[in-house]
Order: sequence, then C-alpha cells, then structure tokens
Amino acid sequence: MKNKHTSTRRLFFRCQKAETAITHMIFFITAIILAMGAITVLSADVQSIVSSSSVNSKLIAQQMRTDITIVNDPLMIPYDNSGNSYAFYAKNTGRTELAPEFITVLVDGILVEPANMDVEILDGDVMWRPGDILVLHVTPSPSPLESGDHRILVAAENGKSGSMSFKV
Repeated sequence: MKNKHTSTRRLFFRCQKAETAITHMIFFITAIILAMGAITVLSADVQSIVSSSSVNSKLIAQQMRTDITIVNDPLMIPYDNSGNSYAFYAKNTGRTELAPEFITVLVDGILVEPANMDVEILDGDVMWRPGDILVLHVTPSPSPLESGDHRILVAAENGKSGSMSFKV
C-alpha cells in the first residue's frame, strides 16, 4: 500500500510540474501576442508621424523658396475713380511659381473678397513665375479708403506673404 501511495504521489508531482510548464508556456505565448499587438500599433503611429513630418518639411521648403514683394510707391498708390479700385504691384521675388487665383489680399486687416479684386500678370501668363509682376486691382471695403496710413498684405497659397504700408 505504501508503494501504491508513493507512486500516486510521484504521478501527482509529475502532473503538477507539467501544469506549471503549460501555464508558463501560455503566459509566454500571451506575452508574445501582446507585444506583437503593441508593435503593430506603435508602428502605425510612427508611420503617421513620419508621413506628416514629410508633408510639413515640403511645405516649409516651399515657403523658404517663396517671396513676395510689393513694389508700389507707398506715397503714390494708383486709384481708378470709375471702378473705385486701387492698383497694387506685387513681384514674385522667390524661386517658385505661384497660382494667381490662390492669392489672398488683406487691406488694413480686412479680407478683400475675390469678387472685389481683379488679378492679372503683366506678361499675360497664367502662372506667376519668379520675376513676374502681378497687378492687383483691389476695391477695399470701404471704398475709397479714408486719407491716412493703411497696410496691404498679399499672401500666397502656401502662407508666405509680403506687406507694405502706404498713404492715401
């Protein structure tokens, strides 16, 4: 009887050791699966960050190559009585081509609506190339402007802008 009891006990310890090994293996596999899931999530986040920084660096590079200079005489701004518009001349002094339809103009901090602005390139081209002059016929609100100091800001589609203070 003692022998039977000892063999049962040994069998019990063998099963208990096997249960411990199986439990450790299950925990190990679970840890590997969780680690793979975390790596997948982190990898997607890293790819998103890399993509957004690439787009941001391209925009910054384009802004660095873009420059706008308003070349009017600040004391003599041409005014058209028939259309109640002022003529401003902006030169593309940067190294990038700009689309004139995406130019934004602010006079004294007030946005000039596209309907109140006529844009043309002196060379008659469709793109505002480096060295070209853009003529902006602007009808500000209120028109005509009160006499005194004013400010115009011309911004390109990438956010780069040129400004000038002028007198009327």
